[in-house]
Amino acid sequence: MQFIDLKVQQNVIKDNIDTNIRQVLDHGQYIMGPEVGELEHRLAQYVGTGHSVACSSGTDALLLALMAYGVGPGDAIFTTPFTFIATAEVISVLGATPVFVDIEPGTFNINPGHLSRAIAAVNNNDPWIYPLPDLHPPPSNRTPRGIIAVDLFGLPADYDRINALAQDHGLFVIEDAAQSFGAVYKGNPAGSLSHIACTSFFPAKPLGCYGDGGMCFTDDDDLAEAVRSIRVHGKGAYKYDNAVWASTAGWIPCRRPSSLPNSIFFPRKSYAAKRLRNGMLKNSVLCRLWSVLWFLRVIKASGPSTRSWPGTRNTAPICRKR
Repeated sequence: MQFIDLKVQQNVIKDNIDTNIRQVLDHGQYIMGPEVGELEHRLAQYVGTGHSVACSSGTDALLLALMAYGVGPGDAIFTTPFTFIATAEVISVLGATPVFVDIEPGTFNINPGHLSRAIAAVNNNDPWIYPLPDLHPPPSNRTPRGIIAVDLFGLPADYDRINALAQDHGLFVIEDAAQSFGAVYKGNPAGSLSHIACTSFFPAKPLGCYGDGGMCFTDDDDLAEAVRSIRVHGKGAYKYDNAVWASTAGWIPCRRPSSLPNSIFFPRKSYAAKRLRNGMLKNSVLCRLWSVLWFLRVIKASGPSTRSWPGTRNTAPICRKR
């Protein structure tokens, strides 16, 4: 069964796609060309953040965010186990420890109540407070550093409680908004709900490209500068000054975005905006999935929600027909 049919969409916007691809071929700037900068500007305005930094994938966006915070061995990063492996993978790649926190039964997002106990367990090195990773040999201590909250199925996590916990314990929060671009949390767009947010432009995502891509969003000037540097081998003041972040990260990847996939965003974004306005996204695969789960009573909503899915303002986890 083909869940995502991009051919139908492509038929609608084909002329615009062809024009944009031809423009890239004409100017020949295939890596970080003008289309990348234009996309960063447009999406920063859409989300309402001071900075947006494009990169080569959603996974790389998460990795860049963690590296910008200097995460490494001995650090504990709290996240949900109910997510794509990339969320935990980037933590382990840097030598840090992912600490999995159970989910809310009504949303499938990370449970702030369990998160509070998990932080206490790491601080006290006590798995009786909350289960901790079974590492051999067991570490003498772990340092709580940050939280990666995942917006699953387009629904933002409970950021009021998550951000409050982070502030109390001196932790940073990364919003994994790979599935929630276009959603709203208490009037604020997904991508603007924490210290830094990361999204994916994988073709099947709410806003996808024909290829792969990702982006980080933040209002923190220093954090944005760090992400931009790490994106290009730890680049400093000039092209071959590449030692700026090496001392903190230990190694520097290259995560630059390509111009061709980014050039396709503009017609796709316009197409998606029209779908958002007329409610067609209610018929998307994700919404049908939520409806099935609802009718199977897997999800038991306890009351009206102030979180909403992309293109909707529904106050319960179900996509109703108009």
